[in-house]
Amino acid sequence: MKRYLKLIRPYGMLFLGFTPVFGAVANGEFALSHLIILFAIGALAHIFTFVQNDYWDVEVDSKSKYVSNRPLATGGISQKTAFIIFASSLTLSLLLAIVFFFTFYSFIVLLLSFLFITLYNRYSKQFFGMEYMLGAGVFTYGIFGALTVSSNVSNLAILISAVGFMDWLFSVGVSANLKDVEFDTKLGIRTTPTVFGTHVSDDRLIIPASFSFYVFILKFIHIFIASLPFFLGYTSIFIYDLPIPGICFLIISIVMLYLTLKILSIPMFSRDKMLIYAGLQEGLALLLIPVALMSYLTENISILPTFLLILLLIFWPLFWFRILFGKRMIPLE
Repeated sequence: MKRYLKLIRPYGMLFLGFTPVFGAVANGEFALSHLIILFAIGALAHIFTFVQNDYWDVEVDSKSKYVSNRPLATGGISQKTAFIIFASSLTLSLLLAIVFFFTFYSFIVLLLSFLFITLYNRYSKQFFGMEYMLGAGVFTYGIFGALTVSSNVSNLAILISAVGFMDWLFSVGVSANLKDVEFDTKLGIRTTPTVFGTHVSDDRLIIPASFSFYVFILKFIHIFIASLPFFLGYTSIFIYDLPIPGICFLIISIVMLYLTLKILSIPMFSRDKMLIYAGLQEGLALLLIPVALMSYLTENISILPTFLLILLLIFWPLFWFRILFGKRMIPLE
């Protein structure tokens, strides 16, 4: 059972799980039954994404000293079983969408999302910049959620989906690829960091100024897009006349920029710390969305569910890290 849990990575399930939920909420949907089904579709998309990724990368992963202990790389789970898992997740996700939310546009956008994600999983080790394809998959997944509410997608739903795009663009194109530079360089795999000239020399990670500039531009754009709901008046920095959303957003943004600096400056021999910084960065990036929507959610749902949602986003990954990795609390991959 633990092998299968490590394969599907439940600790990250809320990222894709809530993408269509946030898209629907931003388009005016607050019915719990609707949102629960959307979360189920999102959770299935998470399973599809990560199991399919391991399926395509099994040969590369088996050669890496960092991820050779993944269930498929070790043979603990067969490729045939993995194929059945991600194919079943795709099928069930599509069936739920057809039964509960079918419209022509929502279904086409959902198919596009799975196509973009599949293209990333299949070709991420062969072509540079494939994280943009994955980001497009996440963006369209958010738009799918909005389209289950209405064929008219609000500007707020587009912005929230764009935040998801930037989140995955950074977490995959920067954090995930940066920690594997040494291995990717040896195999001739062209990722964004290696194309910019990032490499390992004498156990030191050499990062060109051009790549650091690119990384911070991405992060500033990410934060800027997440802040637009405030500036455009879709949400407020106040709840109950207190600037709680504004203060929380500011703190999260500053910490994210600090973690970005740490990711870029950590020595190669401290890869474990890089993983911790990257994990914290991803967790805070996910929190940006409910914080940006806090006044909107409070007004339309109430404060208690909003508060519980934020707690869920914080403690869900911590729970699963503890269950799967013990006191280490982080997958060292």
